[in-house]
Amino acid sequence: MKIGDWEKRSEMHEASEIESHSLAAAPEPLPAGTRFLPGGATSAQLVQAAAANHTEWFAAGSLASGGDVCRTNGVTWTATHREITIAFPRLSKAMASRTLDEIVAECYRRKIQSASCWSLAPTRPSDLGARVAARGFEWGWRPHWMALDLRHLRAGLAVPDDLQIEVDDACDWDVDDLPYYNREGAAFLRVLARAHPRRMWHFGAWLDGRIVGHSVLYLTTGRFGVAGIYNVGVVPSARNRGIGKAISLAPCRFAQALGCHHALLNSAADPLYRQLGFESLGYGQTWWMHAPTLDAPPPTAAQIAFAEAVGRGDVTTLDALAPHSISEDAKALDAALSNGMTPMELAAKARKPASATWLAAHGASLEILHAWDLGWKARARRLLAVSPELANRRAGNWQITPLHEAIWRDDVALVRLLLTADPDLEIRDTQFHSTPLGWAHHFQRTEIITLLERHQASRKRD
Repeated sequence: MKIGDWEKRSEMHEASEIESHSLAAAPEPLPAGTRFLPGGATSAQLVQAAAANHTEWFAAGSLASGGDVCRTNGVTWTATHREITIAFPRLSKAMASRTLDEIVAECYRRKIQSASCWSLAPTRPSDLGARVAARGFEWGWRPHWMALDLRHLRAGLAVPDDLQIEVDDACDWDVDDLPYYNREGAAFLRVLARAHPRRMWHFGAWLDGRIVGHSVLYLTTGRFGVAGIYNVGVVPSARNRGIGKAISLAPCRFAQALGCHHALLNSAADPLYRQLGFESLGYGQTWWMHAPTLDAPPPTAAQIAFAEAVGRGDVTTLDALAPHSISEDAKALDAALSNGMTPMELAAKARKPASATWLAAHGASLEILHAWDLGWKARARRLLAVSPELANRRAGNWQITPLHEAIWRDDVALVRLLLTADPDLEIRDTQFHSTPLGWAHHFQRTEIITLLERHQASRKRD
């Protein structure tokens, strides 16, 4: 995801309806007998289809990049020279630790730069988060699965008159601010476009002869066959003109022409996709292991046991491990685990108040977000009242503030609480270099935008 200058807004050009912008060529028919998930599928079927489509997308991308697709005790994982991806594991408790240990060992052996684990919800096993966190993964974003029954494609949405959308198998574009696009990534898309049978199409959007947007269609077939929509992006200077909607609908119409009945995606812009008719299927979960973790020695068996106990809320095990896990300095519990999280942060992310209580009793520090996530709202208010500087505390790989996090979650109540501490609204994260207000504009958090602007205005009056 590339965010760019979120605060800017573009004026709408003279527009026409999306359906008037046809592709340069109709899709070639698929082989006779090609099957797809039937129309009117249930939410449960669509979620399964989303996982299957993503798994095949990961596998196709890995093979096109010269990597591997592996199976370990029934779990599919892909490996390129840069990244390993564990795709929607469904593990028994008896096999989970052994399987994860083998895959994580490959992460270190292959000297990759990052690793990820994607899961549907609920996870299988239920303590998957605790297990991967103990082995070096930190909590990532929650994919928002959305689906569109292609029988209900919406029409009448406005776009610029001179917008042109085409399938471009070369996809060799001279552009440096198009989200989800770079020349290296485009190279593997060209490989996928030549595969037989063909399952991937790359769409480009041009305005006044300049590339301004793109998207990818990845088609799966069979019992859970659907259209997976990926890499939807528009350059910052062309946003808010209907191009995002147009470049999202193009692969949907293309897939419909091929006989597909459902389009699915992992949404980063819910309001846009709802306008197109997509409906929520719920959320999954991701975990990520980054280069600093992979460059350090892997966690020991004792460290894994301690972190797993925290992530499970297993106080009995924590009591048994206490003499070995706590030094004479109780604040050692504030030291980072192998995944970069503190034990308290892990307890909060895993929603384990029993672990958090145990840690606090042994001297671990409690932050605002920890208390809030554990449901300790009154305690969070007291913490902020005593130490208002906590509202500006930066954390994580992107060095975001609690306010950035609240905006990402669309948690209006948390935003209201943090504003009582008069936080610094000019702090920018280190990944996208944007203020909290910038994040609010990007994610279209209308109510939060109003709160932040009112707070800024009141500070100026004072």
